[in-house]
Amino acid sequence: MFWAKSPAGRLVEGAAWALDLAMRLGLVAGAVIAAAMGQIFLGGVLALVALGVFLRFKRRRSKPKNAASE
Repeated sequence: MFWAKSPAGRLVEGAAWALDLAMRLGLVAGAVIAAAMGQIFLGGVLALVALGVFLRFKRRRSKPKNAASE
């Protein structure tokens, strides 16, 4: 039943199998899945933007105080 060998792969495969079963039984609509995936992707993009802003502010603070001598 499971093709994946790692525990994480088995978990993902099991979740995909359960989602497929729920869709076949009519418990979950495709639009709900698309909306959830869209929110997950949007959250990932916003997290990357926040990380970039954080790293930029961190780099700005780490400059030497005696920058005139360089």
